[in-house]
Amino acid sequence: MRQMLAQTGQAPFAILMLDVDLLQDVNNVMGYNSGDILLQTIARRIAAFCRGQNLVARLGGDDFVVVMPDADRNKACKLAHDLNCISREPIEVKGRDLVASLSIGISLYPDDGTEIEEILGASEIAMRQTKKQARGGFRFFGKGGNSNMRERLIIGSALREALQKMQLHLVYQPQICALTGTLCGVEALSRWQHPTLGFIPPSTFIPIAEETGQIEAIGLWSLDKSCQQVIEWEQNNVYVPIVSVNMSAVHFCSMDLPDQILSVLQKYNLAPHRLTIEITESVAMRQDPETAANLTAIRNIGVGLSMDDFGTGFSSLSRLAQLPLTEIKIDRSFIENFENNISSLVVAEAAINIGKRLGIKVVTEGVEHEAQETKLQQLGCDILQGYFYSKPLPAKDMPLWLDTFPARRAISPLA
Repeated sequence: MRQMLAQTGQAPFAILMLDVDLLQDVNNVMGYNSGDILLQTIARRIAAFCRGQNLVARLGGDDFVVVMPDADRNKACKLAHDLNCISREPIEVKGRDLVASLSIGISLYPDDGTEIEEILGASEIAMRQTKKQARGGFRFFGKGGNSNMRERLIIGSALREALQKMQLHLVYQPQICALTGTLCGVEALSRWQHPTLGFIPPSTFIPIAEETGQIEAIGLWSLDKSCQQVIEWEQNNVYVPIVSVNMSAVHFCSMDLPDQILSVLQKYNLAPHRLTIEITESVAMRQDPETAANLTAIRNIGVGLSMDDFGTGFSSLSRLAQLPLTEIKIDRSFIENFENNISSLVVAEAAINIGKRLGIKVVTEGVEHEAQETKLQQLGCDILQGYFYSKPLPAKDMPLWLDTFPARRAISPLA
């Protein structure tokens, strides 16, 4: 591609990024050997169909790229259609006929970019959209349908570099025991300060990371750094009982997650009960076997499980009772004005009572003033978190914060 771009008067070309839709299911149900057979067969079909005309490469996993020289939108559209037709021919694996499909994203040079990373990133975003909205079909990267597309492409490309160059960092927001006022844990939160783009808020880069498939790497990095930080604090006589780390839905699609968590705990010799994994309400409510098995396996390790933003989705109480949760977190929206809003107060009180009946802790986020603290203490909330106590802090500032508020210092069981 660099050679192509270096040519004077380079003709337009298309990039098609292909993702094999069925592979994960085959791996989970029939085993990785069967998945390999499926992947090899699809790869041979793509290579044979494109031979002599287009460049074909495998990026890794089940992702392939086809570069189509001297192509316009119509030619790329026909190639995508043909590739999906050949992928759908039955493939015999262990006596079964499997029918695969491809989710394809297409970008065009020079319309969608003039740099390699930019054009590849455009095709990847289009492929992720296809996988989410029209699995087994194809989408073009387009500026017309989304005014933010260019910004997302730029940030997505920069995020990949940020992971490689360790531009991300973690901050930690203290969680306070409502009964004693002492520190009972911290929540680890990702932050990104880009050298030229400046501060990029999590509300911007986390959705893009999910869309471009980079959220898994960010989550595993956060897990490793958080556990390392707890041990480093302890070596400097700062005891933080528990660190909470956010994991996305993508992590729970992988059966490797419990082993990855266990490996990090062993790496830093951190007791399992000192780590809590935070999941969204939508993940907790999923009924698929992979999610259920992962939740059970994580609790069997001894790691805590917290449902974040409780009450903002559509929780089933019967489902909630079946989950191996150790805590639920009430979303900040329910306490912003609950002194004057009886409905919010009722919901917060109900959530706290549900937690108590289930024997799990209740954390309330967004505590910003004393009146909220007092009311939540009266309602019997277990743990409080918010700017009333502290903004999210860099790791180096945690000792000073504890020294400023000595009553909040947790007591190490080894002290």
